[in-house]
Amino acid sequence: MKKVIITLLCIFSVTLIFSQTGVKKPAGISKIVLAIGQKIVVQSTVSLEASLSMGMELSSNSTSENTLDVKASNPKNYIITNTLTKLKVNMNMMGQPTSYDSDKKEENNSDITKTFDEKLNKPVDITIDNTTGVAVMDDKKEKKEETGDENPMSGLLNMFAESTDDAVVSGAFELIPKGKGIGDSWLDSTVEKEQKTIRTYTLKSVTDNEALIQLDVVTTASNKVDVQGMEMEFKSETKTTGEIITDITTGQVRKKNTKSDITGSFQLMGQDVPITAKASSTSTYK
Repeated sequence: MKKVIITLLCIFSVTLIFSQTGVKKPAGISKIVLAIGQKIVVQSTVSLEASLSMGMELSSNSTSENTLDVKASNPKNYIITNTLTKLKVNMNMMGQPTSYDSDKKEENNSDITKTFDEKLNKPVDITIDNTTGVAVMDDKKEKKEETGDENPMSGLLNMFAESTDDAVVSGAFELIPKGKGIGDSWLDSTVEKEQKTIRTYTLKSVTDNEALIQLDVVTTASNKVDVQGMEMEFKSETKTTGEIITDITTGQVRKKNTKSDITGSFQLMGQDVPITAKASSTSTYK
């Protein structure tokens, strides 16, 4: 039963990650401007409170740090190497506390140490379009997906950081469409398998070189998975609001804050079991 619950929570956590992968962002005021050898340090905090109707609850708080290295460029793209360098997690699942600290490996819970250690200090090259901010992994083989049934702990990383390398890189940049003024809005959307995401951006203000953008996101998802021989259907809706501060001369995000309300359900032995959660995140880019 514990494995079933972990698997469901792993699937549930995917809706918390607002991956930019494949998003057709509109061309901005100016293209992304970076220098070869430039480094951007991404520091993020994520908190989550989730509950199931059966009295099971999950809470977590985490901090992570990624380093983005600008490796090369051409007239259309930059190649940026992303490396997850630090991760600290405190989690309580069904009354059982678990922790992980990449700086104190000898004190970590053995159940999750291997999963998280495998992600640390592994550089991955990402190509990003300098006029749209769309990022894709150079080596598709690196982007191996594991189902929760194969390794239920691996999906937990999604709760604590933007675990996909292309999402981390793309999230570091935001361009404003040409001709947009204060108060104007624009949209983008993605459909991946059974998940649809619609993002609405509104330009709130511009001060010197920095623009404040309001972000509103609605994500709906429906997944069917096989867990220990049982097919389960999971449905969810995530509503997110947030703010992004971006440098209009370089396209580089300075700070991003989001808050999310998630509602969903899964079918277990013919019964719908509701799940609700609240999540918040803050990221800075220096």
